[in-house]
Amino acid sequence: MGSPRLAEVLSRIDRVCASGRLPVAVFDLDSTLFTTGPRNFAILQEFLGEPGREGLARELAQLRQEEIGWNIQDCLRQRGVGDRALWDELRRFWTARFFTDAYVLHDRALPGAAAFVTACHTHGALIYYLTGRHVGGMELGTVAALRSEGFPFWRGRCVLHLKPSFEMGDAAFKDDAVADIRSYRGEVVATFENEPGNANMFLRSFPAALHFLLTTVHSPNAEPGDPQLIRSPDFIAG
Repeated sequence: MGSPRLAEVLSRIDRVCASGRLPVAVFDLDSTLFTTGPRNFAILQEFLGEPGREGLARELAQLRQEEIGWNIQDCLRQRGVGDRALWDELRRFWTARFFTDAYVLHDRALPGAAAFVTACHTHGALIYYLTGRHVGGMELGTVAALRSEGFPFWRGRCVLHLKPSFEMGDAAFKDDAVADIRSYRGEVVATFENEPGNANMFLRSFPAALHFLLTTVHSPNAEPGDPQLIRSPDFIAG
């Protein structure tokens, strides 16, 4: 690994294995292992391709995928394009597609992510994929995306924890996830998240582990990340 902190995760996995315990590495998916920019961009291009939107498509012809942040509407606002009616229409169009099996296949792994997760697995860690994606609409696409981008999955010691339903609240889901991670009776060696609030929650729940905050995108008005979090833009810089 190019980063000393990422190399330290592998060393911790080795030490826990040598002690006879199960090391656990927890990875969020969206904006942590994967960038959702390609998914958002594909949805926006589909929206712009519908009849009657030719003028809007011309206005946004130079828009680059990298300009799309956490909210797909922000790139339009920043360019002075559209009004609330258009943004609401785009939001409905986006919601009907973003949370589906078909569209998650547009996602791409962050630099170094697949290689690092594979290294953790090879060293003996249980890979715990934790995501707010839901059962009954996103599980098949998520598994396909993990496999197509080179992440370990059908190899044993891999868990995919999704929301049991789209409607489940975030607080209940987080509590359920922490309880499930603890049920393996292993030792959490590291967690990886892009949302500061979730990273803080992991720090409180598993204080002995290393906790990484991916500095990609996060929700508006997110709580500040704890200074103890290890900040990194990807899985190379660390």
